[in-house]
Parts: sequence; C-alpha cells; structure tokens
Amino acid sequence: MVSRDLTLKGKTIAITRPLCQTEETAEIIRKKGGKPYFIPTIEIKNVSDLSPVKKFIEELAAGKVDYIIFMSTNGVKHLLDIAKKLKMLDTLKREIQKPVIIAVGPRTAEELKINNIHVNLVPTQYTSESITESLKSWKIAKKTIFIPRTSAANPTLKEKLKERGAIVREIYVYKSAIPTDKKIKEKFLQDARNGNIHALIFGSALSAKNLFQMLNEQISVEKLRDLLNEKMTIVAIGPVTAETVTKLGLKGVLMPQIQLFEDALNLLAKHWSSNLSQLVN
Repeated sequence: MVSRDLTLKGKTIAITRPLCQTEETAEIIRKKGGKPYFIPTIEIKNVSDLSPVKKFIEELAAGKVDYIIFMSTNGVKHLLDIAKKLKMLDTLKREIQKPVIIAVGPRTAEELKINNIHVNLVPTQYTSESITESLKSWKIAKKTIFIPRTSAANPTLKEKLKERGAIVREIYVYKSAIPTDKKIKEKFLQDARNGNIHALIFGSALSAKNLFQMLNEQISVEKLRDLLNEKMTIVAIGPVTAETVTKLGLKGVLMPQIQLFEDALNLLAKHWSSNLSQLVN
C-alpha cells in the first residue's frame, strides 16, 4: 500500500537561495523527511555608496515620500543597516511611519514589524504584477514611490508603476553577485550527474540565470539544460521565475500557487506522491 502522506522522505532538494537565507527552508525540508542541498546562486554583498540612502532619509524627513515598497527581507535589513552606519537610524524609524508601506510577502512584513515599522498592504500574490494590481484602487499618479532593493532587480515593477503615473525611485541597498566558489560548483555537477539531487528550486529569475552563468566554465548551457531535465524535478516560485526557467530550456517546471518555499515543497511532495501512485496502479 502506498502512503498518501505528503513527505519528502528519501529526496534531496537543492536550494539556490543565498547561504544567509537557507536555514529556514532547510529546516522545513528536514521536517518533511527530505535532505536539503545548498547550491547558492546569489551572493549578497553590501553597497559601497551610502549616499542614496542618506538622500532618501532626508526626503523622507521632508515629507517627500508617499509610498515605500519592500521586495524582500534583505531590502529591509540592508536599509536599516545602512541607516545605522549613517547614524540616521532613529530618523529613519521615526519618519518611515508616515508613508504607505507595502511588503511583498509575509516574511518581509514580519521583518518590518519586528523593527516596529507598520505595514499597510501585503499583496495576495508576491509578485511585481500583484503589487501593481493591489494598488489599482490607490491614487498613485504623481505620488513618489521608493523601492529599497538589489542593484540586480528586475525592472518590471518600476515600469508598471510609472505607467500608472507614479514617480518611482529605486534605492540600491545591497548587491546580488554570482558566487565564485569553484568547489561548490564542481560538487553540484558531480552530484547532479550521479543522480544524488532529486529537485532544484529557483526562488527568483535571477537565481536561475545565475546558475547557468556560474557554471559556464564547467559545462555548456546545452549540456547543463539536458542534465537538469534528465536528473531533476524543477520548481519555480512565481510566474516571472517560471517564465525565465522555461526560456532557459528546462521542462516540466512546477510552480506553486502561493509564492512561498513551503508551498513549493508541498507541491513537490504531491507531485512525487501522484507519480508514485500512477506507477503502482
């Protein structure tokens, strides 16, 4: 008899998140009986130029900021860290209570609340498109919207908000670089060829693009694509990520309805359970 329990028992799940963000996801995988595998495709680095944040805080204090959109916990943490370095943290925390604050996803909202920053809106879907949709009833034309984020950010949100007449300013509070550790890359390819990794989860379009770029010295794009298609189940979190992964040539891509890693893991478990049931029947 085949168990209907949605577990990841006996499965190794590769996580492409930055190492500083893997532990929570890894713990969920372990609780579901699986084994986490780390192949970070993004390395978070500090920005050297702090002047844009200084100017942002000054404009915030002058009442020139109407909305702030936080796209990730990294955006929250790095903005606060830079403000602390500038000795402007108290000013930031006081003045940030005035604008409308939007958080993409519950993790980002939680990080804001931990730092005593209010949250006015969390979109139902955690994507740029959903943010724009959520703001349809808000009068954002001629309003100034700031987005603290990575320098490697996708321009979709900025463009869509500008189409609505908003004045959009992105502040780069951290950098997303490609990891260079050769040992990690070689081990990943060896484990992939040996069939030791059963699934690969991409949490962003950037994580997918970076994987192909960081491995291009070891393996061609075509061979990497074929290897992943043959050996692993691919999961993409969010429609933009799914579209990017598909354009890279990966097939049979799974996408959870809710853009959270736990939902991605549940989808994987259901997928494998369903396939097993079909084989047994």
